[in-house]
Amino acid sequence: MNEQRPGPEALGASARPRGAKEIAPGVYFLAGFGNTTFLIGSEGVAVVDPGLFINGPRVVEELRAITDLEVRYVIYTHGHYDHAFGTPAILEDARVRGHQPPEIVGHANVAKRFERYAKTAGHLAQTFDLQFASWGEGGGDVVRKAQYCPPTISYEDHLELNGLGDRVIECRHGLGETDDHTWVWVPDARVIVGGDFIVSSMPNAGTPFRVQRYVLEWAEALEDMAAVHPVAVVSGHGGVFTEDAEEMLSVTAASLRWLDAEVVRRLNEGQWQEQILDEVELPAELAESTYLQPLYGCTSFAVRDLLRRYVGWYDGNPSMLFPSTRADIAAEVLAMTGGSESIFARVDELSAGTGADQQLALHLIDFVIFAGGEHAAEGHARKADLLDARAASEQSFVAHNVLKSTAVIERKMATD
Repeated sequence: MNEQRPGPEALGASARPRGAKEIAPGVYFLAGFGNTTFLIGSEGVAVVDPGLFINGPRVVEELRAITDLEVRYVIYTHGHYDHAFGTPAILEDARVRGHQPPEIVGHANVAKRFERYAKTAGHLAQTFDLQFASWGEGGGDVVRKAQYCPPTISYEDHLELNGLGDRVIECRHGLGETDDHTWVWVPDARVIVGGDFIVSSMPNAGTPFRVQRYVLEWAEALEDMAAVHPVAVVSGHGGVFTEDAEEMLSVTAASLRWLDAEVVRRLNEGQWQEQILDEVELPAELAESTYLQPLYGCTSFAVRDLLRRYVGWYDGNPSMLFPSTRADIAAEVLAMTGGSESIFARVDELSAGTGADQQLALHLIDFVIFAGGEHAAEGHARKADLLDARAASEQSFVAHNVLKSTAVIERKMATD
């Protein structure tokens, strides 16, 4: 069984008070916000995903409680901040011990990702403050304090590493959450280290702040993993899948293939984005799977990612080709509806209803805010309350954090 079933705690903590666990001979799993795996051979060690920059010292401490062998490789499953930035602590450990610095292994696109991150660091830090609000203030510090250690060995499709002595490691590329993703195959132990191809919940496709992800190719990579018949699969976030590893891979792949086919079918029938976003839901047999619960991403985020991939920005409404400003539209709406008080009255009615009613109330309160004027501050305060109410019932880690963090911003704007 999966050693750690999905739950919010699988996604919301950057470190956990427990040590590395041996899941196969010479394969150790270290849980964190982004998980780390140690692959130990007769002559050296590979560290897969050293995690956040703040986790590097913990990774070294846990490794050195197991072995004094030289770290020959640091392998990035991909270049996200929560997977590839604990490397400096490993390099420092090698220096102190008089070891040769390890080779850093990743797909060829990791270095390009790091270049983009450095170029857009201000924007990324701001979005991390919103997306990871549950970490407290300064979620964007993972960007602000990052030290980039790009791969010294890069590859395109497949790479075999033989520097550990009796243990061979294979790195295999696939598109999925990123364009620089690697899944690691350890043939002698029949273990896969999957990185964020596996997140112990609905795949994290289409998060609000991030660039294009690859739903169909993600399914193909999961199918490739299932085809080698692993006995254990290490997730990037969450736990380790053992007896149900192939089932998890197959079910998750099926869900992604279904979403891709359904969105494409609807586009080919002439449907526009709003209808597709409103109507597409996973079939019940998939939506109810324990492998596909919306704990990080969710179905609607994945649908948005597919739309971003297959169509342009035009939404089918010619009024939006050259839209008026939100402020101008809001002023006209308030003039026709009797002003802010009538909006507030309707918002009060909707606020007592369901999540859908609360969502509609958010749209209405925006007219008061965008129009500005004497009632804008009250509009911000009411919006903050609505955002908190929406967050209370939101399963998705990302969506919950965005709702909560923006509620704080709206409440501050109400008092400024």
